[in-house]
Amino acid sequence: MLPTLIRLLFITVLLPLGLSAALELWPNLDGEKTEAELIARKGDYVSFKKTDGSRYLYPYQKLTPADKTRVDALEGGTPEANATPSSAKESSSAKSGTAPAASNKFARQLAGQLVAIKEQSLSPVSPNRLDGIKFYAVYFSAQWGPPCRAFTPELVAFYKKIKVSHPEFELIFVSADRDEKAMTNYMIETGMPWLALRQGNSIPRPDYENGIPNLVFVDANGKDLSTSYTSGGEYEGPHKVMEDIRQHFHL
Repeated sequence: MLPTLIRLLFITVLLPLGLSAALELWPNLDGEKTEAELIARKGDYVSFKKTDGSRYLYPYQKLTPADKTRVDALEGGTPEANATPSSAKESSSAKSGTAPAASNKFARQLAGQLVAIKEQSLSPVSPNRLDGIKFYAVYFSAQWGPPCRAFTPELVAFYKKIKVSHPEFELIFVSADRDEKAMTNYMIETGMPWLALRQGNSIPRPDYENGIPNLVFVDANGKDLSTSYTSGGEYEGPHKVMEDIRQHFHL
């Protein structure tokens, strides 16, 4: 009885002062429930912190009605107050030149082909995992390539930094490893936090762009915004693409 009373006092007294919520069960990116702390509502996304200290963003619109009510109560607002008006979203998309989620052609092409590391193995991801994604970096790489192994940790740090402030960005790993075991080991060893194309599947590239490491920046329709190669086929490397992504997001 006493712990319950203390918990109620925490929610009703401390939360209005702007403090974070206590640990609760919230949906994670795999569609399952996980114990996490609500950090804040950020536009179309909600930020959570798990018990291991890691953070993740979850689309507000994908929450259940009950969870939306919890978020709104803890944030001290209402769905109408926190949501971005559709007209404002359309205006923002028009100004930035980005496509709305409904026209995410690239996501539709990847549907059913994506996996991610879960409990030291590859697991399929939910078909709606790419909802709201407007820009992608596609990373062609392999464990057997020394330049790839040297670059990947740098890309991991870059991804973690940009993903926090730009949840509309995602990275897709396309493995050139010999088999799924090598691909899995590579992802685990380097701590790849992003999604990957199933082993054996591919995203077509021009013949001269088949070298690795190869990073490509594309929009929601799969249009190239920056590649590791010049139009004449000269290799410039993935760092050039990383810099273009930084400039795109004004980092």
